[in-house]
Amino acid sequence: MKHLIFTVFCLFAQLYFGQTHRFIYELKYKSDSLQKNYQTQEMVLDVDPSDVKFYEYGFVEKDSLKKLPNHQYDQWTSQTGQTLKRKKGTNINLNYAQIRMMPYYYVFESNDEIEWSIQKETKTLAGYKLQKATAKFGGRKWAAWFTTDIPISEGPYKFRGLPGLILFIEDKEQNFIYSFVRNKNFAKTFDTIDFLEHHYQMNPIRIIYNTWKRLNLDFYNDPYARMRTDWKPDWNVEINGRKIKAKEEFNELTKSTQQEIKKYYNPIELDKAIHYPN
Repeated sequence: MKHLIFTVFCLFAQLYFGQTHRFIYELKYKSDSLQKNYQTQEMVLDVDPSDVKFYEYGFVEKDSLKKLPNHQYDQWTSQTGQTLKRKKGTNINLNYAQIRMMPYYYVFESNDEIEWSIQKETKTLAGYKLQKATAKFGGRKWAAWFTTDIPISEGPYKFRGLPGLILFIEDKEQNFIYSFVRNKNFAKTFDTIDFLEHHYQMNPIRIIYNTWKRLNLDFYNDPYARMRTDWKPDWNVEINGRKIKAKEEFNELTKSTQQEIKKYYNPIELDKAIHYPN
């Protein structure tokens, strides 16, 4: 008990005097809703003095490696499509996104207010007293567990607005499960300008969500349009283990790529799903 009190005291001290409060979550998710097995990613929730950011831990690892002497420059590309930034205390998110194989970085705004229903049910996890809350968001039903022991009204992805930090949340079908793993605090605000607000050397192109949907549909209809246009005979291109020797081969790959896009498309926000043609 004394150890727990000391731990909580230290956490409060860090919350008051630190500049970035980082909470790491394990995200288990199904990119194909029919599959049984999960993919996993460690996700970062950074709570800064004025901003909240959410992104994959792979960005942090690559950012740390590139600062080492004689390290070869390397990049991380989001696997989950969950790269966000919002002003602290608001529900207005900036969504940073890419379309695979395309050399562009986009950002669009969304208003993601969530109406929570706080339940009486409680439990204890890792020394924290948790309380249950439920909500409908993005076309899914969610159950969250939050703690007032950490007085931060935030959580993973766009989930926020409860009277304490969300430590666990999952949708009813268990397609997406976020579990708190650990936390870390920084004396200075952690700089994400190279990989979040910009994707390394790419500046974000500001668009609206309808434009984002159209761009994805355009890519689906002809995923290799750019490669065919820019094709050079001396290119060394390999796709799914197949070495491409002529630009005409891209036509043969289109159907299989379209099937792959549809098979592994399980958006977290079903009400904003892109409806790919049959």
